[in-house]
Amino acid sequence: MELKPSLSLILPLIAFAVYSQAGYLWKLVSRVDIDKARLVRWENSTALNNQDCQVIHAADACEDVKIHYPSQTAFLGCGNPIERTHWYPCAGVRTVERRAESSFREQLFKHDLRTGQTTALELVGMEGDLITHGIDILPVPEEPSKVHVFAVNHARDGDSIAIFVHELGSNVLRLVKNVKHPNIKTANGVVATGPLSFFITNDHYSRKGPVRMLEEKYGPFTWSSNVQHCDARGEEVFCKKVGGAFPNANGINLWQDKLFVGDSSNGTLTIFQVQEDKTLTNLKVVDVGAGADNINILPTTGDPIVAVFPTLENLPAYRDNVRTLGKEFLVPAAALRLDHTKDYAPELIYFDDGSVISFMTGVAADPVNGWLLVSSVLQYGGFAVCKVPPHAFA
Repeated sequence: MELKPSLSLILPLIAFAVYSQAGYLWKLVSRVDIDKARLVRWENSTALNNQDCQVIHAADACEDVKIHYPSQTAFLGCGNPIERTHWYPCAGVRTVERRAESSFREQLFKHDLRTGQTTALELVGMEGDLITHGIDILPVPEEPSKVHVFAVNHARDGDSIAIFVHELGSNVLRLVKNVKHPNIKTANGVVATGPLSFFITNDHYSRKGPVRMLEEKYGPFTWSSNVQHCDARGEEVFCKKVGGAFPNANGINLWQDKLFVGDSSNGTLTIFQVQEDKTLTNLKVVDVGAGADNINILPTTGDPIVAVFPTLENLPAYRDNVRTLGKEFLVPAAALRLDHTKDYAPELIYFDDGSVISFMTGVAADPVNGWLLVSSVLQYGGFAVCKVPPHAFA
């Protein structure tokens, strides 16, 4: 008589086989095994350059900040902290029906560093949603009084890069082009390469659905995120993948022919050489010792300035405590400078226990006038302006 093994015997054997081969299986699907101990290098730092900071309450939830140095004007992409806990695809929340209809029109702000005035900019020609994330600014060479403002837009019908023109001194942004392409799908950071061209990071492979759920629950994976270059000068938009194999590509910026990409999961910053066709050659990977978010450039040296998370990121806790973020609920904040004369070794230039800005995602520096701007994607009072001593960026 043929003996049939019982299901109660087979299932434990299968479970044991899967468990014993789990490491191999994860490698097979390109999952990245990250040593979390690497990501708390700056956790026990002491306060630095946070003594003279003013939190600006005219704008909330400002994920990124850029400075136009000739006019001493900072530009920021901001939103509503509570509404972002309901629907903000990049943060893994997609209950669109819970977000107020009026809140799907977030704002871009300017802040005058000379007068301290913060102004919401009027959007002309922009229809539909504007949900902000990373931003960039690009001077218009033939018209010094104008800049182009690039803004990642997480609209309900898909991601895009909204490009505006701004007359310095005015309170208006006029839409030049809202750039859409299938390769712009989970945009995080943007950096301009021309009036209508740019690099972006996609921080996930999928915007929603089962694959996105897989990424969020079991990732990160090397195939999840990448760098794209897009050219929108013609009627047809062209985007191509120029870099990949990131667990979680996040902030991005450009200095001359070098592109800097931060990884918020792996705690690294990758330096690329940009070729004429916008393809990338990997030059160096720097371990920054913390999850890396948005990047700005120190204009006097070309060194990257990076906002990092000095403690392990706990986004669900930040969302649950968004009303008290930066008040009773504090999340430490840090910023690093990667000095090119020291082979881009990271140096701490800002540390705060979260009393100024908690869950800090953006940082920009004006070394000439001694300003440091820090911002947060979820905090009420979404950015702060800090006066720092002249030697802070020596």
